[in-house]
Amino acid sequence: MITKHIFIVQVSDFIGDDLMITTITLNAAIDKVHYIERFRINSVNRVAEIAAEPGGKGNNVAKVARLLGSDVTASGFLGGDTGRFVDQQLRARGIASDPVWVTGQTREAFNIIDQSLGTQTEILEPGPEISAVEWQEMKVKVKDLAAKSSVISFSGSLPRGLQIHAYAELIQAAKEAGALTILDSSGESLRAAIESAPFLLKPNRDELAQLTGQRADSAESVIHMARTLIAQGISWVVVSLDKDGSLVVSENQAWQVLPPVIDAVNTVGCGDALVGGTANFLDLLGDKPAASSMIEAVAWGTAAAASNALYPIAGHVHAAGMQEMLRQVTVKPL
Repeated sequence: MITKHIFIVQVSDFIGDDLMITTITLNAAIDKVHYIERFRINSVNRVAEIAAEPGGKGNNVAKVARLLGSDVTASGFLGGDTGRFVDQQLRARGIASDPVWVTGQTREAFNIIDQSLGTQTEILEPGPEISAVEWQEMKVKVKDLAAKSSVISFSGSLPRGLQIHAYAELIQAAKEAGALTILDSSGESLRAAIESAPFLLKPNRDELAQLTGQRADSAESVIHMARTLIAQGISWVVVSLDKDGSLVVSENQAWQVLPPVIDAVNTVGCGDALVGGTANFLDLLGDKPAASSMIEAVAWGTAAAASNALYPIAGHVHAAGMQEMLRQVTVKPL
């Protein structure tokens, strides 16, 4: 039996405080979307339209959380002309940008949208190589920002020059400062960060399978695998299931959160919007959430992800339409 929960978020319902959300994007980018009528391999392709945005997963989180009303600081490594573009564009959106400036050049990430077939092709540059001095600056900055933050999220890949334990070090520092920590990464950096026991881990189904060495082919298997991570000190695991929403797992409870049925324009950044919406709710809550509040937070994040999917550029939500999106989110206790 599916139970539909209607969560209506009112800012006045929350205590609130002077803390903020901080997002950490160690491998930021300029996200460029190229619209092409029909993309052909081994051929000249002419671009009909280009859109450019401050990108990287954490910056997408920042954009969503800011649009939903949170005070947000975006940090990470930035460098060169591309880094200055990211910095300026974040500030233009009302986000406090507080990066560590590096000698390298911030990368660009290209999303090629075939308007005839509806396909998307991503091309991602590797990003700058980070020096030992720049890394030490980042550790100091994260500790300082975490002390002013209710929630701090760590998102995306690691740039060259950093060890795989980089996220683990930063998460530990943020936890010691008292912030709730969220991690959304992949590969060996994700595996290494488990030891730091972030408050919330957001892998997708494939990443969870890689972490545990098991097949994620059913809700039961996903819940079992998530709890092997929870046994290592993580409080919550939110597993992205694409169009099937997410599974939200704690030590002794689990739910499936199903998104609204929509005609998606662009699915890039929906996971980031999920994190941004969840962080926004936790920030407004102003305290470590009980289970019921955590499900409300993920439902709010799911509404944000659905709203993001209606825009061609990642990190955009229609704040005024969020309540209607939220009414269409379905929660199924498992």
